[in-house]
Amino acid sequence: MEEKQDQKNKWVEVGVKLALSLAILFPVYILLYVTFPASILAIYLISAVVFALFAPWEDLKKKFLS
Repeated sequence: MEEKQDQKNKWVEVGVKLALSLAILFPVYILLYVTFPASILAIYLISAVVFALFAPWEDLKKKFLS
């Protein structure tokens, strides 16, 4: 039972990181879309995934949740 809860917590953590990444990169996406409305959606999603994977989440937690 604990294993299922741990797995669920891991997926929730990944989902939250991805949502925050999308929110942080949204202004950049809008700027690129206004200036160059090509296939920017793909760049937006790829960069959000990369940001979610490599962002210093522990440092961000300390900075914003302290």
